This record gives sequence, C-alpha cells and structure tokens, in this order.
Amino acid sequence: MRIVYLDEPTYLPDSFVREMEKLGEFEVYRDRPDEETAVQRLSGADIAIVEWTPLRARAFRDLRRLKYISLVMTSCDLIDLEAAGEAGIPVSNCPAYSAQSVAEHVFAPLLAVNRSLLRADPLVRQGGSHVYGPFLGMELAGRTFGIVGTGRIGQAAARIARGFGMRVIGTNRSGKPVPGIEMKELGELMRESDVISLHAPAGASTEGSLTAEPLASMKPAALLINTCRGRLIDEEALYTLLREKRIAGAGLDDVVTVKDNPLYTLDNVVFTPGTAWYTRTAREANMEEPLGNIQSYVQGAARNIVNAEFLRAK
Repeated sequence: MRIVYLDEPTYLPDSFVREMEKLGEFEVYRDRPDEETAVQRLSGADIAIVEWTPLRARAFRDLRRLKYISLVMTSCDLIDLEAAGEAGIPVSNCPAYSAQSVAEHVFAPLLAVNRSLLRADPLVRQGGSHVYGPFLGMELAGRTFGIVGTGRIGQAAARIARGFGMRVIGTNRSGKPVPGIEMKELGELMRESDVISLHAPAGASTEGSLTAEPLASMKPAALLINTCRGRLIDEEALYTLLREKRIAGAGLDDVVTVKDNPLYTLDNVVFTPGTAWYTRTAREANMEEPLGNIQSYVQGAARNIVNAEFLRAK
C-alpha cells in the first residue's frame, strides 16, 4: 500500500510518520502542487492525505488507483466531493480536533475590536494614559450572542458565551434543535444579535450566504466574527457597512481578497491569518484525527466520511 501526503504539512511529528510506515510505503511532499502535479503524485497512491491542494472533478477522472482521501481539516471545500464519490473514493475530514481552539479564538477578536485594543496599545506605548473617549466598549453580559452554524465549534462557542453571561441564539441548515441554544431563523438572528459568530461550513449552499441584505439588518452596535471561510460573506457589502459605521466592527480569520483588501483600511476590523485553530493542543490532535481516519479505513471501518451520499463502488 502506498500513502502520499500530497502537500506541505503544517506539522508532521515523527510519531505520525512511524505510524504511517506501519501501514505501507509513505511519501511526503513539502510544497503546494498545481492540479497537474497533484494528479501525477496521486496516480501511484492508494491513500492520500490532503492539506492545501484543491482537487476538482477533472482530477478524479484520471485517478484510477487512488482509493481513499483523508483531509487534515474540518472544512471539505478543497475536494469536489461528488466527483470523488462518483470515482468511488471516500473522503474523510477531521471534525473535532480544533473545536475548542476555534471557539476560544472567537473571543480574541471579539474583545479586541469591542475594546479597541489595537488602537489602545500604540497610544499607551507613545505615552498616553487614562484616555477614555475613543475606547467606549460594549459589556457582553446580558447581550445576545448569535451563532450561524451550531455544530461542534458553534456549541463550544455557545458554552463560552454563556460564561460571559450572554443569551445564546443560533441557526443551522437542518433546523434541528440544539440544547442550550435558542433556535432562530437567520434573518431573526441577524436582527436580534449583538455579536454574530459564523461557524458554517463553506460549500455551494452556504457560499455568499451573508449578502448585503442580512448584513444590513444587523444592529448598529453589533459585531461580526468569522472564524470559518471568508467566502460566506459578501466582503464588498461588509466593507460598506463597516466604513459607514452601520455596524460596529468585525473580527475576520479569513478573507477572500488577500491582497489590497479595502477592509484593511478600516480601524474597526481585527484580522488573524487563519490561525483560529492553531494551538498546541489542536495541532497535536490535528495529526491524531487523520491517523485514526486512515487506520479505520485500512481496517474496513472508515469513519468521518463526508461524501457518502455520492459514493459508488470502485
């Protein structure tokens, strides 16, 4: 059996490599290939580990040998899941490793933008003291925390929000109730929330779902926090609302326009570079989860399959 780590591991401990080598030949590539190179690498593999490389329908037409893919993240938008399924290739994700880390991170940009920390710090370093006017914030206790996407991460964020004394409301695609979260329709949630935290997976049904209309329905003092894919949000509409102070601020862990984004010019936005998940605990778990996925697949009991509805026999 040949196992290929397709692209530039963020973290690859020796213990993981040893476990992979128990299962078969294990090869690691330490770059980010284009699609043609990726297909060449995968054409001689039975199992692939994928971290960075998009694999679209065209790629799966040429992959005859490949039997299984394990992503190393929760999001599945790198892979055309339907095309993989039609090629008979099950795809697993890692749904649990970063739930607590991402949920905790939500409150870092939330507090930073709410209390204007990025403006306050340089002022103090330049000799400012007891300057109050520009730094009036919102107390979180008693406010409403709205969660868009009530899966593992959303539920973990809800627990933290309740610790601040916040009322927690949420919405999800299935409409299923979630203990401890008062369920709402999206429009109602956008209007009622003082803080909105996004935890929906990126995909055809969610991409661009926060358009100008729901964004404009937010309270003028509300904050928007996004620790998932930037593609969920209409960035142009968000920029307009923030620039015109029609909403108070935002914390963004991912953006669609990376270079020269007009959002970068605003002082009521805090950015992080996709690091919401990145703690020591989550980084270790980030290797344990794909290892378990692959071991389970080899043992004939594949877990965390995200394209089961599309799978055909290979």
